[in-house]
Amino acid sequence: MITTVFFDLDDTLYDTTRLASLARRAAVHSMISKGLPLELEEGCSKLMKIIREKGSNFSNHFDILAEEVLGRKDFKIVSAGIIGYHNSKFANIMPYDDTISTLIALKRMGLSLNIISNGRAVKQWEKVLRLGLEAFFDNVVISEEVGAEKPERRIYEIAMERAHCNPDDALFVDNDIDCIIGANEVGMRTVLMNRSRKESRTDVSDFHIKALSELPALIEKL
Repeated sequence: MITTVFFDLDDTLYDTTRLASLARRAAVHSMISKGLPLELEEGCSKLMKIIREKGSNFSNHFDILAEEVLGRKDFKIVSAGIIGYHNSKFANIMPYDDTISTLIALKRMGLSLNIISNGRAVKQWEKVLRLGLEAFFDNVVISEEVGAEKPERRIYEIAMERAHCNPDDALFVDNDIDCIIGANEVGMRTVLMNRSRKESRTDVSDFHIKALSELPALIEKL
């Protein structure tokens, strides 16, 4: 019997890919408006190259973009990028349309709901709070905080310890195949989220869904 559900955060409970794309585009547009001599598409392409090279948690993407283009530091242009990025992120961050209703339904079923997320603790908590999701979750386990990240075995074990559950009682929901495999290896039952409806492997998880709203009915059958 399932008593405890663990969710990934990014691209499972909200559309982080779309949000990041909109925010980065807004940042480049803002930098151009303050004097960065680039076309928008070229600027977005250059920024994405920097992000791929440095990683998404690097703090100075806009500084590097400005220096590459101008050959010097320009704090006004960098500040414009930061403002554009955050204004867009704050305006557009929201759960998927079916997230809140699904979480309400699962709470009414008496289930313990929890998050297991990779990333910097402050950033991930900011998302949880801005999305208005904190009240639904009994525990939020973030990789930076616990010193292990999905798909490492330890982060799932820590999450189950905090939720006071056994693998047989647990269901893990994620959009990432590697993270699903990690949960499988500790004995959790798993649900692969595939909102894109593109072809995806179905052999790695116990179940697969295309919308979070499918989850309550699935759990009722277990």
